[in-house]
Amino acid sequence: MLSMLSAEVMNVNTGEINTYELSSIQEISFDEEVMNILLETGETESFELSQIVEITFGDNVSVEEMVEIVSRIPIKFISNYPNPFNPKTTIMFDLGESGKTQIEIFNVKGQKVKTLLNEEMEAGQHTAIWNGDDSNNKSVSSGMYFYKISLNGKQKIKKMIMLK
Repeated sequence: MLSMLSAEVMNVNTGEINTYELSSIQEISFDEEVMNILLETGETESFELSQIVEITFGDNVSVEEMVEIVSRIPIKFISNYPNPFNPKTTIMFDLGESGKTQIEIFNVKGQKVKTLLNEEMEAGQHTAIWNGDDSNNKSVSSGMYFYKISLNGKQKIKKMIMLK
């Protein structure tokens, strides 16, 4: 049993991030694109994998338990550096399986700015560089952007900030 897990979940419609502090967890399971957390109270919290920004475990969770949970998430690790950035940032990601991989950049209005990557990729660690330009190779303005990594239909979204 895990005593504590914190999940940051992004509302894909508003871009707003909510944090859920969950304690007394009996079990965590995955169904397709959803993480289900069964609490000792009998209640179940469910989160779409594409909306999970970050998962933080409590101090009592063993490394083995963390690995067991994280290994079932197809896109295991995603970050960009520097963040904030100007004029470019490197996106690092770790794919848990091989398959069709896509990276798309969106503005805060949810409009697609650019498709950065769209190809078959092997499992493992990868990087992609975004030069802060749009689909027409024009420089974007300062502000918050989101990058979405999709793998075989599963998605993960993170935010980044362009400062000029």
